Amino acid sequence: MSSEPRMRGRRFLRPALRKSKREREPSSLKSYSPRETADPSRVTSSVLNAIDHLGNQRFVLPPFADHFERWLKDLQSLLSEFETQAPQMIDDSLRQEIAESMKDIRIILAERTKAENAQSNEANLIQQELTRYETELSQLEHANRIQTQNLRREYEKTSQRVRDEIDQLDRRRIEILRKNANIFRRLFRKQDNAIAGASVALDSKRKTLKDSEEKLRNELQRRQDEYATNRQKLLTEIDSVRQKARETAERAGDDALEKRLEVCQRIHIAIHSASQRNQTNVDSPTSDS
Repeated sequence: MSSEPRMRGRRFLRPALRKSKREREPSSLKSYSPRETADPSRVTSSVLNAIDHLGNQRFVLPPFADHFERWLKDLQSLLSEFETQAPQMIDDSLRQEIAESMKDIRIILAERTKAENAQSNEANLIQQELTRYETELSQLEHANRIQTQNLRREYEKTSQRVRDEIDQLDRRRIEILRKNANIFRRLFRKQDNAIAGASVALDSKRKTLKDSEEKLRNELQRRQDEYATNRQKLLTEIDSVRQKARETAERAGDDALEKRLEVCQRIHIAIHSASQRNQTNVDSPTSDS
């Protein structure tokens, strides 16, 4: 069980002096003296200061539910100590006002706690959704890089093979030309089947290489367009989820300072009124029986 921070200045109602160990030991020779009665005015002043302090206590960081629980315990403990130290101040009117005030603030803080829990659950779901979209975007970008690299690698592999074949055909055509380059063939422009075949094959390979380049450009463009469309969809979803996260954060609960202060002021007024009633009773002359 986690320890709860204690409010400073709350132990002022406790006796300041401690009895020594020797004094606490029973002794038949020790004479018993009655317990000293606390000064009602000092007790009242101290408890009112403590209540004012509680009413102005700020809770900076959420979750506020833990702070609410501790704050209620501190207030209840303070009122219980006040009743113990100054029982003459407690009358039916004060009891009723304290009971109603404590009931009201418990309801308010319970509602704030419920709303805070709901907001926290919503924020967690939104964060999970955001993480999912960001993961999909990362996977999309990674897949696009890999696919593009594979396409270029396959193109280079195929293109290099075609270039090698073109070089071989070109060398073969040159060799044929050299072997058949006599004066009679040049004069009569007689076609050589071998040369014609080599030229056709060479043109075919060059066309294949050109078509391969065109195919690569078209495929890269198609994939780039598809990638850009999918990426934009994910970016739109991410922006939408982030906006929801901001709106949820803006609806986050507060520390209910206004309501807590209001209840403490009610209790302050009730105790002050009870103190005045008690003082009036003390100051009023009583007739002898």
